[in-house]
Amino acid sequence: MSYGFQVYNSSGRAVIDTVQGLSLLYATDSGTATANNDFPTTSWSGSDLIIARPADSSLGGSNSTYRPRLSRNVNGKWGKGLTGFPNANNGRGGGYVVWRELKAQSTANLTPSGRGLVVYDGAGTASSNVLFSATDLDATAALVATGKFNGTDTGAINGYYTEFTMDSSLDEGRYYALVSNAQSVYITGSQGNNSRFHVSYDFDYAAGKIRMLNYLGVGSSRYGFTTNVDWAIFYVINGGTVDNNFS
Repeated sequence: MSYGFQVYNSSGRAVIDTVQGLSLLYATDSGTATANNDFPTTSWSGSDLIIARPADSSLGGSNSTYRPRLSRNVNGKWGKGLTGFPNANNGRGGGYVVWRELKAQSTANLTPSGRGLVVYDGAGTASSNVLFSATDLDATAALVATGKFNGTDTGAINGYYTEFTMDSSLDEGRYYALVSNAQSVYITGSQGNNSRFHVSYDFDYAAGKIRMLNYLGVGSSRYGFTTNVDWAIFYVINGGTVDNNFS
């Protein structure tokens, strides 16, 4: 590069590059959603980048068959029951999720003030040119893992999956998954003889794992399939009251 500012992570990947005009993601609007409600709210007009997590680690109870899951139905609503939603009472209803909207900081209308590092792109110093502002970025979402929903590991309960291990030294309640790319849908049948597919997330807080599921379930059988759909795990920094309610 001739002029500008670059920051690389330990894997050698650029996380800030003023030449490319990249922005850090600002964790802005947030809320909660219950099963079978519009995603993330009715008449949503924000960005398509929505991250979410179960409301707390107790959702799903002790029955590992019903660990907290995050997904959407194809009609844009949150899933419910076996179609994938973090239910309480041992998986039998009553759960909800906490969600956040992600925006590039340059589109979040932040005006740098006070002291701290501010990085602009090469077009000027307006708020729309901000690539990074240490003073005004109240809550940011750091991308900690990504991949494809094409896992080959299997389990009697969870079918085919890829697994991510949460850092036990960090607050597990700050781990969010990108759910705007997830689906978990009944195809036909009933809970006694169900047919469904999962491109969704399974939270196992007892083991400190997040599984990215990709399988077709017919009754008790599981069949794997591959897809080019991306999954992503974020860790929210400086979340404030939204993320300090995890128990």
